[in-house]
Amino acid sequence: MDLLPSSEQDEIISSAAQFLLGTLPVTRTRELIGDASNVDAKAWTLAAELGWFALGLPEEVGGVGCGLTDEALVFREIGRALASGPFLSTTLAARVAAFAGDADLAASVAGGQQVALGLLGVGATIDPGSGTVDGDLHLVDAAEADLVLVPGADMTSLVALADLEEVVSVECIDPTTRLSRGTASRVRPVVSVTSEVDPVSRRGGVLAAASLTGIAEATRDISAAHAASRVQFDRPIGVNQAVKHACADMAVRAELAWAQTLFAAVTTDEHREDAEFHALGAKVVGADAAERNAAATVQVLGGMGFTFEHDANLYLKRAYVLGYAFGDTRDALSRLIRLPAAL
Repeated sequence: MDLLPSSEQDEIISSAAQFLLGTLPVTRTRELIGDASNVDAKAWTLAAELGWFALGLPEEVGGVGCGLTDEALVFREIGRALASGPFLSTTLAARVAAFAGDADLAASVAGGQQVALGLLGVGATIDPGSGTVDGDLHLVDAAEADLVLVPGADMTSLVALADLEEVVSVECIDPTTRLSRGTASRVRPVVSVTSEVDPVSRRGGVLAAASLTGIAEATRDISAAHAASRVQFDRPIGVNQAVKHACADMAVRAELAWAQTLFAAVTTDEHREDAEFHALGAKVVGADAAERNAAATVQVLGGMGFTFEHDANLYLKRAYVLGYAFGDTRDALSRLIRLPAAL
């Protein structure tokens, strides 16, 4: 299996990186920290016009017709750029609407309607028959959203934010992310899709892993650049084993994360029986790489790394938040070891 990008995929990577650098750089993400919404309206509209939210949708439902592998390339760049906004939940919501047969809603979401990510709290459930959502939800980036994507292992539902009760904003460890809490009391979905029709939750885990890989790679590069340019006692600090070994470990973790994420995307695109196993593995490896690389970067940078003014802390905090999307590491491992591929 060839995991190297094709010429078309190289163009996707290049265009996504250039768009984020020119329209939604880290400096813009920082500027939005104090605002009620973490979405740059102009950048969001342009992303929709570029087809980002319809990239993985089949052409017959108005999508671009690319695979999960191509979507992963974009989300890797989103993670690397530390771009803020509900990119992940909106992309998946367009898919839910399309596969549920609601073409108008799919077109609206793909056109830029923001959708929050609703993570099921302890005891919260999605009824497998009706898609009804019940229990507490953690809402990610719901500031300007009308809909909430509620992913489950067997079914993913879209519910109206207005149907939730007691929605209150709470402080998030990541200042570039907006976090809220709400309660669903047998809320009927706008649309729902079972995992047999389309494994939306699995796809979300792979795309989260891609963003986590982008974080791992970005922090690796920050550390390597600092190790080469920072001079102490007339020598770059990178000549010291404690620094260069840390950078080497970061490079290995980032490479492993990307290889596993790509393989997981390919197995999903090819409908392989072990696709769920590799998707869970990608989430575990990606979260580990992002969190450990970002933490190590803080150490490599020394005193500068502990300041809010440096981006290292934002990468670390984003890694922690993404690590909980579509199930944290403990949940992923508990599910993974029960799959036939693990036996």
